[in-house]
Amino acid sequence: MPSFILLSRDQVPWVALRLLTVAVLAWASSAAYALYLNPEIAFFKHGARLKHAWAEKLNREYTRKVVVFGGSSCGVSIDGERMLDHHGLPTVNMGLGAGMGAEILTRYALLEVREGDTLIVALEPGLLTDAVDPTALGVQFSFAIGKPGLVKLSGPFSWPSTLLDLRPGGYHLFTLIGKIVSGSPLYRYRLSDLHPSGWQAITIRRNFVGPPASGPALSSGARDLLGWLRSWCAQNNVRVAYSLPWGYTPPDKASQFKTANIDFLFQVSPYLPVLKDPALGANTNLEQFADTEWHLTPEAAALRTDALAQQIKEWDLWTTNELEKLATQKDR
Repeated sequence: MPSFILLSRDQVPWVALRLLTVAVLAWASSAAYALYLNPEIAFFKHGARLKHAWAEKLNREYTRKVVVFGGSSCGVSIDGERMLDHHGLPTVNMGLGAGMGAEILTRYALLEVREGDTLIVALEPGLLTDAVDPTALGVQFSFAIGKPGLVKLSGPFSWPSTLLDLRPGGYHLFTLIGKIVSGSPLYRYRLSDLHPSGWQAITIRRNFVGPPASGPALSSGARDLLGWLRSWCAQNNVRVAYSLPWGYTPPDKASQFKTANIDFLFQVSPYLPVLKDPALGANTNLEQFADTEWHLTPEAAALRTDALAQQIKEWDLWTTNELEKLATQKDR
C-alpha cells in the first residue's frame, strides 16, 4: 500500500516558504550566471566597454561623429578606425547581436549619440519585419552593462517578465554542456576579434546558404520604432539615414533578393532617409563572407566601410519615387 505524508496546517506555510526559497535561489543563481559568467554576455560586455571608450575619445577630439548600429552584420562590417584614418569620418560601431531585438539595439546606440552627430541605422531587414521587443538576450545585456533603463523605456514594462528573462534558456544550457564535454570553445568568437572602434573582425569560416530571408512587410512595432527614432533625431539635431547591410546571395537568386530589398527600402523611406547603395545590399561573392550570409570577412568589411564612407560624404539618398520606379522595373 502506498503511504501518504499528511501535513498539518502549521506545517504548510513552512513547506511553501522552503519551496519559495529554493525557487528564488535557483533564479538568483541562474541570473548571476547570465550576467557575470555567460560567455556570450561577457563578449558583448567587453565590446560595450570598447565602444564607449572609443565614443568618448571621439567626443573629446571632434565636434561631431558618426554612429552606426545594427545587429551583428553591422558589428562585423564597419571598421571605425578605417572610417577615420582613410576617410576622415570619426565613427563608432555600436553594432551588437540581432538576437537582442531592434528596440534594444536602437536605444543602446543612442546612448553614444550627441547633438550634431550622424546616425546610420544598419539594422538587418528581418529585425524590422519581425517583433522589435526586447528579447531575453537583450534584457540580460542591458542589465549586465548597468543600463536596465533600456528595457524599461520600451513600451509596457513588467518586472516579473523582465526578471524571468534574466535566466539563460534551456537551449543555451544544453549547448554549453555539449561544448564543455567536447572541449569546444564556450563562445565561437574571441575577445581579440573586437577592435577599439567597436568593429569585430571575423576570421572563422563556416558553410551556409543564402540569401538571408526576412518577412514581407515592416511590423507595426518597427513602424512605431522608426517613427519615434525620426522624431528623436529631429529633436536632438541628429542627421539620420538607413543603410542596407550587405548580404550574400547566390547569383541565380540575386534578382529576387534585390527585388525584396527594394520593397523593404520603399517601406522604410517614409520614416527614414535611405542611403543610395547601387548594389541594393546584394553581394554574390561567397569568398567575401565568413560564417553567415550577413558576416563579411575583414577584407570585405574594408570594402563595405569604404562604400558607406562615400555614401555618407555624398549624402546621396534614394527618393520614394526612385524606389517605386525600381520596384516597377523589377516586376516587369
